[in-house]
Amino acid sequence: MPNSVSRAVMEVLLDRVNQGAATLSPEATLVYANQRLASMLGRTRAHLVGMPLPELVAAADREKLDEALSNGRDTAAQCRLTLVRPNGNGELQALLTFAPLGHGQASCLVTDLAQSRVRNMVEGIRAALEPLKRISLPPEARRALETIEQEILSAKE
Repeated sequence: MPNSVSRAVMEVLLDRVNQGAATLSPEATLVYANQRLASMLGRTRAHLVGMPLPELVAAADREKLDEALSNGRDTAAQCRLTLVRPNGNGELQALLTFAPLGHGQASCLVTDLAQSRVRNMVEGIRAALEPLKRISLPPEARRALETIEQEILSAKE
């Protein structure tokens, strides 16, 4: 990164995104991880920083990771793979998006594919409710519609 100010600004921004985010060294070691990524993986940020990214990836997907990393050094690259949580606490199906930062470093955004599908379903239900809000409904139906919409909004958060 050009200077410590731009690095600090970038880290503040990445701490606010609703995706896992990391910065990788040329050797694919995490030099930065946001809190969202730590939560997704069931680890602390301190534990993630300094860890080689391949150690977080299921063995069967490491070849896909290597290919995406080599492409992500020069241009944006993506791969779907399985990330592992510690102590047998499950796996995370994720989409990793890499982008070059210069000097061999890369950024990595991690999207939880299961969460992404839930958000898409919630948005689909919400869109389907919109036409119902425009028609005349009996009071009990209107209350039911409002309750469903409130539940959808809370599920989205």
